[in-house]
Amino acid sequence: MTDTLWNTKDVATHLNVKESTIRHWVFIDYIPHIKFRGAVRYRKEDILEWINRCSVKGPSRISRFSSDILKEKK
Repeated sequence: MTDTLWNTKDVATHLNVKESTIRHWVFIDYIPHIKFRGAVRYRKEDILEWINRCSVKGPSRISRFSSDILKEKK
């Protein structure tokens, strides 16, 4: 089994963000990545798993809090 490797442009396109955002996330070690000989690559499987871990299920705490505030104002 071979891992599919993405470059920064591939990840940025998939996530619909700028390449500079992906590079910043690498710099702060926010997104899973591999470095070798100065090149940064991303395992497709790692990125998809990371997206699933970052996904918010259901209403977030902030939106629940906001709806409580709106109810109080009525």
